Amino acid sequence: MKNKKIRLVAIVVAVVILAGAVTMSLLGLLSNVLKPADFTYIDIPSGENTGYYRYAYNELNQNEKNIYNVILQNIYSMPEKIEVPALEDGDLLKIFEAISYDNPDLFCLGLTSTLQREGQKIYFVPDYIMTYEDYSLKLSNAKNIAMTIAQQASAYPTQYEQELFVHDYIINHCNYSGDTSNPNVNNMYGCLVEGYASCEGYSRAFQYILSQLNIDNRIVTGEASDDGITYIGHMWNFVVIDGKGYFVDVTWDDPSSTNSVLQHTYFNVTTEQILLRHTNIKQPIPICTDTENNFFNKEGAVLTKTNSDSLKDTLETIILKSKHRGYTSAEIKFDSPETLSWAIDEFFNKGVVYRSYEITGVLNDSAEQKVYYSVNEELYTICMYF
Repeated sequence: MKNKKIRLVAIVVAVVILAGAVTMSLLGLLSNVLKPADFTYIDIPSGENTGYYRYAYNELNQNEKNIYNVILQNIYSMPEKIEVPALEDGDLLKIFEAISYDNPDLFCLGLTSTLQREGQKIYFVPDYIMTYEDYSLKLSNAKNIAMTIAQQASAYPTQYEQELFVHDYIINHCNYSGDTSNPNVNNMYGCLVEGYASCEGYSRAFQYILSQLNIDNRIVTGEASDDGITYIGHMWNFVVIDGKGYFVDVTWDDPSSTNSVLQHTYFNVTTEQILLRHTNIKQPIPICTDTENNFFNKEGAVLTKTNSDSLKDTLETIILKSKHRGYTSAEIKFDSPETLSWAIDEFFNKGVVYRSYEITGVLNDSAEQKVYYSVNEELYTICMYF
């Protein structure tokens, strides 16, 4: 399994007094010179038909929102610095992270920013990782591809189908990369244009496109573990489909960086399911218990223990449906570890899968070909590769 790392965002707060040394009391006086009324605040667009779901902004206090507001009005033109209100009550790191988490198209920003005082004025001084000309071109290219994907997805009648299309498109067109020498792996441009991304790039591209489709969603950061022992920083998504919340980990559904086999193990899962290998979630996400729009439930691919004939009929239906969608695998979820164990014996020891493969045209001669598959024992799923 891939090493799915997320960047650690660092921020530096610097105070520069150009007028010379002053006492702490004077610093306190200067901090009150620039009042919020001296700045123009606009309504931050968020929600349906805005292209953004700015959860992180709404979780700031009012002073933090004011600074976020002023920065957002100016940052896309990439100025050297932006005058902001005094940070009298709040956390600059929280503001910086909120801007980053809410706005996946702001991939011109680096990992550090500075709060700088010049006389009676305070400035936000961002660190950029590219020039304005480079950013403008990359942003245009990434947006064009995102809009094309969103337009194709919008042809489907339900939010579930639109979300599924975007999920599948990203996995089919992007390979996982942890190459830290390429800063674009951590953004939507790397995912959508270059075709290489880290978990951060996958998540931000997914976030941006779903927002264009008016599908409520947000970035989720925390830690995850391939082996259940060693946890590292990771990023994934929270979505609201038909008014119900789910977790989606697009990166973990793309299990190979060089030979991707599309899976849906982590498509619209519950809090209980995501916490099996994900932990220390930073965002205040509501408890997700609904399973209606989970991939396996929605596709009729959740099985209970019945008999070999019924298992074979169900498997054939799932295989045909997968082939019709262009998938190169068939995925099934079981209701318990006991059912999973029973199905593995029926599939591979008693030959159910070989007969089903022959009937559906996956294998021409079961005696000469093998069946490749993977099992997720924690989520009770089997993925069989064609």
